[in-house]
Amino acid sequence: MPSWCCDSMIKPFADVGLEIHFYPVYWSEGRFIQEWSFDCDVLFLIDYFGYTGAIPDLSGFKGTVIRDVTHSIFSTTYSDADYYFGSLRKWCGVWTGGYAWAKDGHRLETMEQNDQGYTELRMRAMAEKAEYISGGREDKGYLRIFEEAEETLEHVGIVRAADRDIGLAQRLDVEEIRKRRRVNAEVLRKAFPDWLIFPHLSSADTPMFVPISVPDGKRDILRRHLIKNEIYCPVHWPVSEYHKLDERTAHIYQNELSLVCDQRYTEDYMCRMVETIKEYTEE
Repeated sequence: MPSWCCDSMIKPFADVGLEIHFYPVYWSEGRFIQEWSFDCDVLFLIDYFGYTGAIPDLSGFKGTVIRDVTHSIFSTTYSDADYYFGSLRKWCGVWTGGYAWAKDGHRLETMEQNDQGYTELRMRAMAEKAEYISGGREDKGYLRIFEEAEETLEHVGIVRAADRDIGLAQRLDVEEIRKRRRVNAEVLRKAFPDWLIFPHLSSADTPMFVPISVPDGKRDILRRHLIKNEIYCPVHWPVSEYHKLDERTAHIYQNELSLVCDQRYTEDYMCRMVETIKEYTEE
């Protein structure tokens, strides 16, 4: 697996007792680098945040390839893996819903339509988060509800997504999503070219975020400055018990900040974010 990933990607393999090794993924001197290793039975691949990266030569690899296409679903199509999976939750306002397919055509069959309250919990958590972001509530109780929802999901199995979410997915205006995200991202990319973890945005790419590496170990300070100005940008990802990092691979966890650029926001909001970050740099 890649050393830079969310613990939720690692946990399913750890839970069934598989031995997990990490190939180095890091950012150094303006370059994003993945050092793939093929000394394994199963290789896990991911493109990051909608930016099309280098593709490993798998011609000599005899094992199984799993590709997480959550980030690249609106950017490119792959045909190099045995299994593919992803989620729409990072892209639009759905409570549930993912996708999975295999090169042999296998389709997942859904089980009984009982999600153990997961959909309701997600709905509550997203509503409370929206209230918090808009200033309607001061506590972060939505985080506990999200956690409860994820714990519930562990016992659900494979069930059909909520009808509301299926309808939203079928009606997604993909071209508008791509256009708005690219326009927003370009404002941020032009403002901070030396901080970009992914310096190149191809004509096919649809950015999920604009990830930057904040210099001088000041990422958390900058993030607090943004929050004080009601700008909320996530960090990818928290280091968990599963990760095995060295100085080189830990650097990206310690300095990365994901600037939001999604279709909910206007260019004016992007400009406000740029000015707020520049205030921090001037201070």
